[in-house]
Amino acid sequence: MINKLVYGAGCFTLLFILTGCKQVLFHNRISEGSIEYKIEVLDSNNSMANLAPDKMTVKFKNNISFAQVIAGMGLFETDFINDEPGKKIIQMVRLFNKKYAYIADTAAINKELKKEPEYQITPTTETKKIAGYLCKKAMVKVGEGDGLSFPIYYTDKIQLENPNWSTPFKGIDGVLMGYRIKRYGMYLEFTAVKVDPATNDDNTFKLPPDYKLISKEQLDQLIKGFQ
Repeated sequence: MINKLVYGAGCFTLLFILTGCKQVLFHNRISEGSIEYKIEVLDSNNSMANLAPDKMTVKFKNNISFAQVIAGMGLFETDFINDEPGKKIIQMVRLFNKKYAYIADTAAINKELKKEPEYQITPTTETKKIAGYLCKKAMVKVGEGDGLSFPIYYTDKIQLENPNWSTPFKGIDGVLMGYRIKRYGMYLEFTAVKVDPATNDDNTFKLPPDYKLISKEQLDQLIKGFQ
């Protein structure tokens, strides 16, 4: 059901809840915590709409992020560790009681990004308040000609360098707070709704030992079998 889900692993937002949280601040930017995104299906007539996820949870620390999405009424879970310093992404899949993982290096990530239509990103002077933040707005055009256009919103109030390096939004120098992607043949819209600037366990950002490493081809076959 979920294939090549590049979203989010590097896309975050934040909310100023600063009292008592100095340990996660760096020059007035939150450097550690968790963020919850609401996911909305923009094409409710799609046959997969009822199985699509409605929430994504992201944790971040030391410029590494962990994103979790549960779909298929809890039967399918996919997690991503986005390791910008190590220039790799670890994708973990839990299907029923089976656990698998695939590690993508920079070459593999770039190969997947080339399969996506080009995103033409144009900054604007407009702003919008999301989750307590006044965010900058940019317009995204997908592909050539009369391709789809939509707005995205981002902020620089978080201590994450190059947060979009592994996504089609890599031209944006800031943390995405509102955006959309096309997956399962339909567009999903992500909006940040909650932030908790708390301390995260270092083990959150490590591959658990009970996951079996597989190839990209094996992962694709596994996901196709769930569709």
